[in-house]
Amino acid sequence: MHIQTDSPTYTIPSGDHVVTMRNRKRMDLTSVKSIDRFDHEEFLVRTSQGLLQIRGEELRIVHLDVDKGLLTLEGTVGLIQYDENESESRNFLHKLFG
Repeated sequence: MHIQTDSPTYTIPSGDHVVTMRNRKRMDLTSVKSIDRFDHEEFLVRTSQGLLQIRGEELRIVHLDVDKGLLTLEGTVGLIQYDENESESRNFLHKLFG
């Protein structure tokens, strides 16, 4: 990834998944495929790198561009975590009940 250090803007190569957080109050995400669930305390975001869980307080969507896979959230972020086993467990449940 090429990051230009003399300017506050940078170029993200197409397809890269990047998470940027500012003071735990604002998050920008790229390569977002879908938002599976959300409320003011939790977001489950499907990204090119897996399912991302974001927990906090007063979370809300500020910007969403589905075509470009961009998402901006505001609120107080307390936890961000990727679910490494999400695809395996979902496939198992889908085969069992699907």
